[in-house]
Amino acid sequence: MSFIPYVPIVATSIIILFSSISVLFMDNDKNYKSALYLTSGSLILTLAILTISLYLRLYNYSLFSSSLYLDVPGYLLSFVTLVGTLVALVGLGGHMESWKTRSSMLSLIMLTDLGVIYMAFAYNVLVILTGWAIASAATYAITMLRKDRLSVEAGIKYLILGLVSSSFMILGFAAYVVSTNTLSLAFSSASYPDLLLLGIALLAMSFMFKIGAFPFQGWLPDVYTMADRGSISFVSSVGKLVGIVPLLKILTLGDPSSLEETALVVLFATISILSMVVGNIVAFSRSDVASILSFSSIAQMGFILIGFAVIQINITLAEIAIFTQILAYVISQAGLFNFLSHVEKLNGTTNLEGLRGLAKADKALASSAAILLLSLLGIPPILGFWGKLFLFESAYFLPWLVIIGVINSAASAGYYIPVIREMFREGSVKVIKSGERDSVIIAAILSVIVGILAPLVLVVLN
Repeated sequence: MSFIPYVPIVATSIIILFSSISVLFMDNDKNYKSALYLTSGSLILTLAILTISLYLRLYNYSLFSSSLYLDVPGYLLSFVTLVGTLVALVGLGGHMESWKTRSSMLSLIMLTDLGVIYMAFAYNVLVILTGWAIASAATYAITMLRKDRLSVEAGIKYLILGLVSSSFMILGFAAYVVSTNTLSLAFSSASYPDLLLLGIALLAMSFMFKIGAFPFQGWLPDVYTMADRGSISFVSSVGKLVGIVPLLKILTLGDPSSLEETALVVLFATISILSMVVGNIVAFSRSDVASILSFSSIAQMGFILIGFAVIQINITLAEIAIFTQILAYVISQAGLFNFLSHVEKLNGTTNLEGLRGLAKADKALASSAAILLLSLLGIPPILGFWGKLFLFESAYFLPWLVIIGVINSAASAGYYIPVIREMFREGSVKVIKSGERDSVIIAAILSVIVGILAPLVLVVLN
């Protein structure tokens, strides 16, 4: 039997796993840069291997007794994971240089990526559970790794509510397995349809805890505003994939009945609308940029859930829309929290007033941050515009949902534009170079370049 079909997942596992262990032993006062380069190099090499594997059409087959299934959506989700991690890592590298726990951070970041990648290719309930355990535990620890009081407090809150969501997930999978009589995610019929609906509802609750959709967002504002900005640049971007990826796999691999499809549309459309409305309303009342981004992320999850609401009916376009919007969100969120980390070093605050004079002192940084905010707002031709356009297009047969989404997208200008305005007002800011600044600029460049290329996604993937 040829070993080539196993290369994408086996090579990825070996590279990330051994690198995550190696950085724990090689880091000291002199070798931190080497550990950082090893981490970045491993992620770039993994991205290259997966890209080449996709180009060589190593997909649409199962591995390891159908525990994994390599498909195009799995590759795309892996790309989002690795790109988002690299953007966050550019800012984190120098930011955490003085930390005693910096090697643990590098190791946990790679383990999170490995868990998400396995979930992206999962074809079995046990793989989802294993990937979730690895990635979730890592993100809880990452939140607390700076070990200051606020980060630890935020991390404990995140952990406690994460355990609650894990309980829902276990109950959901128990109901799922009993109702479908299989551990495979690709079920064709359910022995107990009502139990299957209950299981999917419990799983949806669990995963939406992780992404911070309303009404499961109670942990999110405190964690995003209290914990270290550099840590949150990773947790608020790539960390969201820990919930999005398994939910996407469960909804796309199965073959539900028409009644189950209707129930899923109602469930996700309702949560989508509530997330957009609540996130926008609360973000309007905030003057701290970290808090604004926290509540805007709830609204952003609402937009993504539009794709989940229609994915059983318009699967191809919904998948492309979700992937595009996730990529836009992950890049922007990682860059913007690194931006806040940089601004906090300049002025000691992340309030709107602390941004004044930034454009005059550092045009590249201010322009880059503005691009990322406009991407979240959905201004063409930046990547976020195409994500929202594809989402609205995928839900064309639910015009009321599209109209609500468009209104909420326009309303979000009420808190994104003031952030940009404050950067271009008169003020005094000193200019310093940092990894966080580089991360913001790289994220902005990626958002523009990929945004220009995004329309080709529909053509290439038909």
